[in-house]
Amino acid sequence: MRPRVKLTNATLISIKSDLEDKVEQVLYATFAEDSKNGKKGEALFSTKVMEVNGLEYRTFGADFYILDAEPQKFDVDVFEFNLMHECMYSPNELLELREMLPAGY
Repeated sequence: MRPRVKLTNATLISIKSDLEDKVEQVLYATFAEDSKNGKKGEALFSTKVMEVNGLEYRTFGADFYILDAEPQKFDVDVFEFNLMHECMYSPNELLELREMLPAGY
């Protein structure tokens, strides 16, 4: 079993697709302490969330994450998620971009 990685400032991102009814979810958070996965304070996008048990999240890659609090919720479409992931934008940074882009981008 893989070690449980502690995360802080977590956001549960729901990715809505126009092509599928299913909504995928991933975590965006920062490492609460140094681990083999990353250094304290670094940002993380998890793979798809597979199971939730309280504040413990298991993702597609069989990684286990322990959150320090309930995550914030954030909805995006596939384009926005790809932009976030590629550029390592936080949910707050994406909100700022949404304000600058014309409606229906």
